[in-house]
Amino acid sequence: MGKQSLPNNEGMLFIYDEPQTVGFWMKDTHIPLDIIFIDEDCEVISIYKAKPLDKTIVEEDNVKYVLEVNQGSDIKEGDELEYDEDPDEDLPTMKVIGPNGETQMELEGGERIFSRKNTRTLIRMAKRAEESNSDTDYKRLGKKIFKYIEIQDNREPEYVELKTDSDD
Repeated sequence: MGKQSLPNNEGMLFIYDEPQTVGFWMKDTHIPLDIIFIDEDCEVISIYKAKPLDKTIVEEDNVKYVLEVNQGSDIKEGDELEYDEDPDEDLPTMKVIGPNGETQMELEGGERIFSRKNTRTLIRMAKRAEESNSDTDYKRLGKKIFKYIEIQDNREPEYVELKTDSDD
């Protein structure tokens, strides 16, 4: 409120403890904004094109986050929000080591790597669930993902042994 301008690629993110019904208005706001309502799965529920100084209250149900940015953001319903909860926090780093013992890639923040076989299975199941839009197919996909995560969490660390000149 009270702002006369907003730099591009900046905005305000409101985070609620639990999903709830929220209401927003543009009282004392002098710039047109996209008010973007987001659910707990970080998916955009709806977008309201807000007019400056408009006192109309816009409400949405099951909202966990609201993002306000300049109008014309090109954000659409169904888009997903990604953000760092605390960008200054040290995130765990996992190094992907190739057969030659060199780092191929570094992953930060707890990303997971599945085998090619398991990745293909998950992609196939995700496509099937999307095509059928069946709760049963989505449930199967979710169970499979958690099964793969559990297997990964309980596996012993694997390391690649480096070949040295004396191994030849």
